[in-house]
Amino acid sequence: MAYDNIIVETKDFVTVVTLNRPPMNSINLGIREELDQIITDVQTSKETRVVVVTGSGEKAFCAGMDVADVANIDKGPNGIDVCNKVERSLKPVIAVINGHALGGGCELAMACHFRFMTDNPKSQIGCPELNLALTPGWGGIQRMPRIIGKSKALDFILFSKKVSGPDALAIGLVDKVFPAADLMKEAMHFAQALSKRAPIAVNAVLNGMNIGLEKGIVAGLEADKQWIEKLKTSKDATEGVVAFIEKREPNFVGE
Repeated sequence: MAYDNIIVETKDFVTVVTLNRPPMNSINLGIREELDQIITDVQTSKETRVVVVTGSGEKAFCAGMDVADVANIDKGPNGIDVCNKVERSLKPVIAVINGHALGGGCELAMACHFRFMTDNPKSQIGCPELNLALTPGWGGIQRMPRIIGKSKALDFILFSKKVSGPDALAIGLVDKVFPAADLMKEAMHFAQALSKRAPIAVNAVLNGMNIGLEKGIVAGLEADKQWIEKLKTSKDATEGVVAFIEKREPNFVGE
C-alpha cells in the first residue's frame, strides 16, 4: 500500500512508522486512516515482530489533532479506535518521541507499549486540552492514571501540564530518555533485541496483560491459561528447550 502521510520501512523484523507531516506531524484524516491500516497489517505479517512509531523532523513526534482538518473529524477511524488498536497490538509498539508530543500525540504515545523520549529540554509531552475547555479525547484520561497513578494524572491533565523528557521519566510517563542524536539508535537496539524474543510468547504476554487490565484479573488469568496450552505445543517452545540443552541462542520462527 502507498502512503501519503506516513513512511513505513521494515528491516530485520522491525517496522518503523514515521508520521510524515512536518514540522508538527499533526494528525489529520490521512494519518488516522494510514496508521490504522499499518497497525492492522503488521498483526499478520511474518516480517514484523516489533513496531516503532516516530515523527518526521526534529521538532515534534506529534502535536495532536490538526485543527485545519476539523471538517474531517467524524470521518474515517476515530482517534480512540486507532489508539486502542495500537494498545491491543500483538506486536510490541515503541513510541520514539523525538520532539513535542501534545494532545493526541501524547495519547498516541501512551497507547504504545514503550515510550523513549529525547532529553531536549525544549521538547515537551502533555495533554493541554483543558486550556481550551476540552478534555483528552483519545484515551488519555484512562491511560495516564494507569501509567503514572491517579493523583499525578489528575494534576497533569487538570492543569494542562507539559514536561520535558527527564521530568516525564521522573514520573514514569516515559520509560527511557536519550540525547536526540542517540534516540533512534537506542530505540532500534531495544527493538532488535525484543524482536529476537519468541514471537508467539510475546503475543501471549501482550494479549493476556491487556485483557487483564481491561476486563479484570479473572479474565486475564483465563487468557493466560489458554495461551499456555497453545504455547506448549509450539515449534518455538521446542526450539527453546533444545537450545537451552545445547547451550546456544534459540532461533525462534513464530510458530
